[in-house]
Amino acid sequence: MRKIFGLIRVCILVIINFFVFCSVFKAEWALGITAIIAIIAYLGEYVSLAKDQAIPVQNLDVYYKSKLETAYQLLCEQGKSTGVDLRYLRLYMVPDERINAYSYGRNHIGVTKGLLALDDASIAGVLAHESAHCLAADSFIKRILFCDITLIILGLSIMGFLSTGFLWIAFALLCFLGLCGGFLSIFITGVLSKMIRCFFTGFQHISLFIYQITVGIISRNMEYSADRFAAKMNFANELAFFLNRFSVEDGAPKTLRGIMYASHPASKKRIKKIEKYCYTTLSEEVD
Repeated sequence: MRKIFGLIRVCILVIINFFVFCSVFKAEWALGITAIIAIIAYLGEYVSLAKDQAIPVQNLDVYYKSKLETAYQLLCEQGKSTGVDLRYLRLYMVPDERINAYSYGRNHIGVTKGLLALDDASIAGVLAHESAHCLAADSFIKRILFCDITLIILGLSIMGFLSTGFLWIAFALLCFLGLCGGFLSIFITGVLSKMIRCFFTGFQHISLFIYQITVGIISRNMEYSADRFAAKMNFANELAFFLNRFSVEDGAPKTLRGIMYASHPASKKRIKKIEKYCYTTLSEEVD
């Protein structure tokens, strides 16, 4: 059910993109741009795997392969008991000593070499969280939003360049006709050109600010949802232990890529929500 919901979310976002582009471009162009964004979002999964030098589980040495497969088997068993089939997932190891894991898209999950030093249950708990992101197509949605803001910023840059270019062409034409010239007209044209650049640059900053807020809210909700899924899979204790012991809070300013891949709520808040979910579920079972 969660997987179908993820597909529906992606389809809705793609359709919204298409109609927004239709308000700016012809339908054929809007369809082409929408298709390109969807392709980029899809291929981004494989680009990220290559960039992180992720190693497929079948190519790992015996120790790491055994650790990852054992945790994955535990995850699949818990999934089967709760009616969720997770056997389609493809696992990778990222050669990084830090303790972390990543959902790359619809069915690819990467765990760092450092994470595989933990016990099997803890690894399975982290896999449960990342599998929720895969089922909901969270990474795919983030990539589409990333393409959208990139297109907006690029469009504003082009509009700003064309506007200032048109202004200077008009100035040159007036000078050629003898209607203006001299220091004052050059100064005024320069000031107007700077104002136009500032205008479009301001819109770029506003667009980026709105994007950051939007993606931040969406990402936090995605993380809470993935935590609930892991708790539903009976990995609440393992995930809470991982968040309490190994999750690192990063207060540094976020880049676009950082916002897209690492926008997480505070670990303490996540743990409290996991505990609240478990308490509520237990109370309903008792009642």
